[in-house]
Amino acid sequence: MTTTQPMTTTVAELPASTAGPVAPGPRARLAALPLGIGGLLLAVGGQLHPHGAGSTVEAYLASMLADGGWLTSHVLLLLGTTLAAVGFVTTRRAGTFGPGPRRWLLAAAVGWSLAAVELVPHLAAVHDADSLAHHHATPVLDLHLALQVLATPLTGLTGAAVALAVARSARTVPAWLLAVPAVLGGLGYAVSAPLIALTGSLAPTVLFPMQAGLAVWLVGTWVRVGVRRR
Repeated sequence: MTTTQPMTTTVAELPASTAGPVAPGPRARLAALPLGIGGLLLAVGGQLHPHGAGSTVEAYLASMLADGGWLTSHVLLLLGTTLAAVGFVTTRRAGTFGPGPRRWLLAAAVGWSLAAVELVPHLAAVHDADSLAHHHATPVLDLHLALQVLATPLTGLTGAAVALAVARSARTVPAWLLAVPAVLGGLGYAVSAPLIALTGSLAPTVLFPMQAGLAVWLVGTWVRVGVRRR
C-alpha cells in the first residue's frame, strides 16, 4: 500500500521566471521614502534655478549668480541629492528592489554622495558674484566648475543605470515606464557640464534641466513601491 503526500509549492520555491515580483514589506517600503522626498526637492530646486543670459560663459554665470534664487535653488538641490543618496543606501539594505540592483544602488549612492559634495562650492559660488563681475579671481566658482565636470556624469550615469537595474528586477510596466525619463534625462544631464568644458559653448546648457527625468524616477519609484500589493 502506498500513500501520496499532497504537493505544496511556495512562491520562494518557484523558478524566477514564474514566481513574479513580490511586494516589499513595510520596512522595505519605508526605505524608499528618502528617494521620494529627495526627488521632490530636486524637482522644486530645478524649477527655481535661475536662467542665465549672455553670449559668453562668464556673462551667463554672472547673470545667474546675481539672481536671488541661486541660494534657495541650490539648497534644495543639495538636500535632494543627499536624500536620494541616502535612499539608495536604505533601499539596498532593506532589499526593496531585490538582489539584482544591489551593485547599482551602491554605485548610485557613491556617485550621488560625491555630487552632493560638489553642490557645496556650487552653492557657495554666489560669494564670487562681485569678483566675477569685476573680472577678479573667483576661486570658489572655479572649484565648482571643475568638480561639476565629474559630478554631472556621476549623477546622470549612475541614476540611469540604477533605474534600468530596478526595472529589470521588477519586470513590471510601471517600472519600465519610469526608467525611460531616468535614462534619457540621466544621459543628457551626464554630458552637459563636460560638453561645456570641452567646447566653451553655451549650447549644452539646455541639457541641465534633463535632470528632471531623474527626479521623476525617484518620486515615481517611491509611489510605485508604496502602492504595490503582494
